[in-house]
Amino acid sequence: MVTTVRVAPSCGGSRLRRRRRHVERAGLAGWATVVALAVVWGTLRVADAGVGIRAAPLMGRWDEHAGWGLAPAAALGAAAAWRGPALAARLPWRRLLAVTALTTVAWTVALAASDGWDRLTEPLTSRHEYAPAAAQVDDIGAYVRRYVDQLGDQPIHVQGHPPGPVVLAWALDRIGLAGAGWLAAVALGGWALAAACALVAARAVSGEAAARRAAPALAVLPAALWAGTSLDALFAGVIALALCLVVLAGVSRNRRSAPAVSADNQRRNESAAGQQRARRDRLLGVAGGVAGGCALMLTYGAVPLLLAGTAVALTLAPRPLELAVAAGLGALAVLGLAAAAGFWWPDGLAATHGAYWSGLGGRRPGVYLTLVGNPAALALATGPAVAAGLASLACDSPRPGPHRPHPALLPAAALAAVAVADLSQLARGEVERIWLPFVPWLALAAPGDRRGWLAAQVAVVLVLQSILVSPW
Repeated sequence: MVTTVRVAPSCGGSRLRRRRRHVERAGLAGWATVVALAVVWGTLRVADAGVGIRAAPLMGRWDEHAGWGLAPAAALGAAAAWRGPALAARLPWRRLLAVTALTTVAWTVALAASDGWDRLTEPLTSRHEYAPAAAQVDDIGAYVRRYVDQLGDQPIHVQGHPPGPVVLAWALDRIGLAGAGWLAAVALGGWALAAACALVAARAVSGEAAARRAAPALAVLPAALWAGTSLDALFAGVIALALCLVVLAGVSRNRRSAPAVSADNQRRNESAAGQQRARRDRLLGVAGGVAGGCALMLTYGAVPLLLAGTAVALTLAPRPLELAVAAGLGALAVLGLAAAAGFWWPDGLAATHGAYWSGLGGRRPGVYLTLVGNPAALALATGPAVAAGLASLACDSPRPGPHRPHPALLPAAALAAVAVADLSQLARGEVERIWLPFVPWLALAAPGDRRGWLAAQVAVVLVLQSILVSPW
């Protein structure tokens, strides 16, 4: 049976709807201002400074190369903008998740393939990437044990991460899945997983209507330009899985159900069903911790987003201490196994910090990138609809009470996490791929139920794909 969910405006009444429109326009103006300032300032002061950001604030170079190869992506984007809101409103929930994930993959592939099918795999074979480094490894155990000591001899992208990506590429090679094609498939799978997990978590925290509203925007994000050709898309998927599991563990089943009188709630919690739900939540918490530990072995940049998302789950959890212990044990189990194999995560982070500051990171303009360049790269990766949606959250009516949805929690947590990552000074430029794990969570604020905003998202992507030549 097909279930239809009507997505009502978050601001009730004509006055509040007008206020929301004004706030959205202000968000759009802010988005355009940040992007324009970053492009002008970057072109005048950064692009020719020899720091690898020739298309400031983005990596690559500006070169118009539009062609008929972009037609499939344009057709898919137009279809998503036209039919996406209606499909998101009426598809059964599980089918909506599948359609969103598949559209995400199709959108990403269509964009990359517009410059030739080799563009899906070519960026993953660069001498700076993980696969070439993995091809030089014979004894993976010895490699992991000596990882920190030999970090300076590794390719630049390997230096910026724990050994997880190289171990993954090495393992794929050993089981017969060698080559950049399989790595590209893994990246695409991670990107689709990130979109689906973000929607599941949004449904638990913000309600199904809010999740359905955001689904079309998640399917055609501008960040897809970099998702299909960078393993950071996989990192996004693993982080999203961790946060989704922890959020589901924190948002108890009776928080998502209709309210009941206190006596009934107490009796239910004391029943066998209540104990079973508690065990399920503990298992979900441990599983989320394990996924979070795996994310930490893939990228140091997972820390702020994992902490922010876990904080949201703990805020909503009826037993926050129990959830924190379960998730913590799961994460420590993974880090403990890595330590037993010879890699001590804090030492790896310290070594990466030193390598970064002694190399290109120390020469890049910190003021420009921190204040303008990195935020503008995030703005381009998320698109104008996300900026408008984030601004419009301010006009949502307050919803007090334990059984009410919280539409702003997850996007706000992601925004706080990306601010911490930006201010940490461990990401000076090249952030369009580094920001990939944050993008789906910010996109939960987008007004994906409105065709105009979806069309704006698609237009931004098509323009960027036509004028930007990126290393990813």
